[in-house]
Amino acid sequence: MVTKTKKPGTRTRLSREHREKEIITAARIVFIHRGYENATIAEIADSVGVVEGTVLHYFKSKRALMVKVIEEFYQDITDTMESGVSAISGAQNKLRYIIHTHMSFLHNNSDLCTVILNESRGSQTELLDKVHNFNRRYSNVVINVVREGKQAGEIAESASPTLIRNVVFGAIEHYLWDIVAGTKREEAEVIADQLTHLIFNGIVSNTESSRNEINYLITKLNKLIDE
Repeated sequence: MVTKTKKPGTRTRLSREHREKEIITAARIVFIHRGYENATIAEIADSVGVVEGTVLHYFKSKRALMVKVIEEFYQDITDTMESGVSAISGAQNKLRYIIHTHMSFLHNNSDLCTVILNESRGSQTELLDKVHNFNRRYSNVVINVVREGKQAGEIAESASPTLIRNVVFGAIEHYLWDIVAGTKREEAEVIADQLTHLIFNGIVSNTESSRNEINYLITKLNKLIDE
């Protein structure tokens, strides 16, 4: 017995929130498989089982829908990060959690990350600004950890919270290209441990680590990235 697919317009009426969520989920899948430029509102509507007009009723354009997909991705990872950090004690442990969690999200969502990278580096200034704002709010968790660490005496007063944030996410963004290309998860976890050790030994208050140890970690990290 073949189950008949309901035609657009015959589906059970859903709440606005439920319908929006359904459209966003479908759009994410279509964008991943087709890419933003090749994806169409018609394809998204068809995958939901509604007409194009219904999608455009909730989202005025494909661009607006793409922004919402990216926003939900960042909201998910931001909520996870903030919740996890609040349950951990110690600046070093918090930094390790942030780096591991961020790299895990990149691995688990590498297809969507590819779409985000491609679109945010394109000519659409509006989308680039949106992604930048989402990313700044998300990455501010590192700034907060560094500030707390300085107040607790765990991190040197001379350490710049903004600079540390840029170092953490700049290094991971560089590695993201390898993740998108299919680098094994185990390698990413090793690099996350090395990056945490390297960064924290550079900012810890009254560190006893020698410069030779730091140079050794830098060399080891570079070798892992290049492999």
